[in-house]
This record gives sequence, structure tokens and C-alpha cells, in this order.
Amino acid sequence: MFSFSTRHHALALIAGGAGVLLAPKARGDAAADATRYVQAIARLNDAHARAPGATTEEQLRARLPQDARAALQRLLGEKPSPAAAAALEQCAVAALDLDLIPDFESAHVRLQTFDAAAAAKLGSALSRPRFIVRAIGDFAPGYLGKFADLFTAILEAYDQVFGFAEFSKVPGKKLRVRLHLEPEIKQPPHFAPEFPWHSEIDFPVADRAAFRSPTPQGQMLFYGLCHELGHVIAMWGDQRTMEDHHSWAHYTGVTIVEHLTTQHKDSPLLEGLNDVRWRSLTAERKLPANAVPPSTQSAPGVMALLIALHDEVGPRGIGEAINFLDREGKSRRINRVRYYTFADFKRALTATAKDPAKKKAALDLFETKPGTKR
Repeated sequence: MFSFSTRHHALALIAGGAGVLLAPKARGDAAADATRYVQAIARLNDAHARAPGATTEEQLRARLPQDARAALQRLLGEKPSPAAAAALEQCAVAALDLDLIPDFESAHVRLQTFDAAAAAKLGSALSRPRFIVRAIGDFAPGYLGKFADLFTAILEAYDQVFGFAEFSKVPGKKLRVRLHLEPEIKQPPHFAPEFPWHSEIDFPVADRAAFRSPTPQGQMLFYGLCHELGHVIAMWGDQRTMEDHHSWAHYTGVTIVEHLTTQHKDSPLLEGLNDVRWRSLTAERKLPANAVPPSTQSAPGVMALLIALHDEVGPRGIGEAINFLDREGKSRRINRVRYYTFADFKRALTATAKDPAKKKAALDLFETKPGTKR
């Protein structure tokens, strides 16, 4: 337990199993301590992003220097002041960049004694083996855990159906979900690619009590969560040209919704989630708009191409083609986000298809001429 005495705040820290007593420090250096902590995290993440190797975020956070840990502990002992409050906010946000949930919680608890409004804006956080959810807003008890259970199931469904090897744009880094409660949903969920070290999904909800979908306004949040993961896994073209015409994430989204609903029928996990009535691969096959020749020229054409590839080489074949391109390491990178082209996707499909008939089928689909009936 830390003492927040105004007379002194010598701190006993445990490092490598041995107690290390830090000498008392003069107060008033909150900004300097926050800078030391924040910059130490940034340096670790920057170095990892340049050469991630097989390092996990759990291993990475263990490398946080002792002086950075000590800086945070000193900051936790500061007297309430605007400078100390601002410093604690900085450290709490930085802690989430390295999956340091105990540090986030310590800064959050201390900030509540300084500035309750600022602490509320930080929200709460939950870490699971593959992702971190940060929840901002007055959610009902248990909401965050149930949301995390669903997101875990969605990730596992992607594993089972497609077998993608990478999700985050930096290997080893966990995904992030920013869950925020709003009076009404004015903007849909979206993949936020701007963060330097991890892939984040921004996810607004308007019901504090439970995650239900569709909403009374018809917003399909369950499908939206599956859809946004499709964007995280693969972007197409470049920042100005969406080569897939936004069809890739739609294809992966409806495929995962259908798979999960089939696999977890009547499970409490999917209670209140009814998107499969409108968003499923089965429904997409029946849409007249998708009854066009496979092509890369339009959204319906790309959707028809992906459905045909799903049938010919299978979703695992599609996943292995993306994994092949990742191993090859030649994809366009924009802020480390992977961008693919259909020309490379075609090459990867033919390189990874073990069955000659499936290889030919994949090639033929990309060569379908306009006006050809499916």
C-alpha cells in the first residue's frame, strides 16, 4: 500500500525480487516524471515496431526500465494539483499502449482524488490475451466482461474459418477496442489506423445495460464488430483508392456472423444478437445485386468474386493467401497498416493452392469477362 503523506513518500519498490528503497524526492516534478514514463513506453514500442520478431506485448512490457516505474510511483505520491492531474492522465493513457493495466488502474484511482471528471473520461480497461478494451462511459456492471467474451469468440471464429496469422499491424501487439457510450450512435464503428503501434477499433454504443444488435434504430453492431476486424486484417489499394470497393470487410463480416450464429446457437454469448437475419453469407448469395460476374471493378463484382473464391478454394485458402503475402513482406505499408492489391492476392492464391483444380478455378475467376453469367 502506498502512503500519500504530505511529509514524505519514500517508496519501497520490488525489482527482481529484491526490495529497493528510493530516497524521498522533492515534489513538483510531476511533468518530468510523466515524461520519463511516457517516453520509456514509446521507446520500447518504437523499437518493437521496427523489429517485432516473435516478441509478445507481455514480454515487451516486462522490459520497462526501472527508472520509468519509479517515476510513476513518485507521481502517485504527488499532492493534488493541476500539474499532477495532467501527468497522471498522460501516464494512464501511455500505460494502455503497453498493456500495463495495473499502472493504468493505479493512475486512474489516484486521479479520482484529484479530478473526478478527468478520471471518468479515462474510463476503465480490461486486458485479454489478444486485445485490450477501453470502456468510456457509465456502463452497467458486467458489460465490459461480456463484450470481451463476445470479441474473443469473434477472434476465435476468424481463426476457425480463415486462419489468418496476423491481426494487429505490428506483430505481437494486442488489438485495441475503444468502446464508448453515447446518447445516440451518430457515426458507425470504424477501424482507426492512425495509432503508431497497434490496431484499434473505435466502437460507439448507446445502450449502457447490454450489447444488443440490431439496435432499435436498426444499427447492426454485432455485424459491425465482425466487419471492422475485416478492415484490421486487410486493407486494399491505398489511402486514396479502395480497391475492394469496401466489399472485403463486408464479406468477412457476414461470414463470421453466420459462422458464430450457427456454432453458438441458443448460447448466452449471442443473446440479443439477431443480425444473422439480415447479414449472413447465405443472405448475400440471394441478393440480386450480387448476381454479377466476379470482377474487381465494382462492389457487387468484388463480392461475387469473394463468394466464388469462398466456394472454390475455401475461406482457409483465402486466409492462407493473405498469410503468404504477410510472410513475403512485400505489401504496401501505410503507418504500418498492410495494404494489398488484387493482383498480389491472385498471385498468392495460385501460389498456395495445393489442388491444381482449385488453382485453375482461382485463376479463372479473376479472368471472368464482363457479361459472363455465373
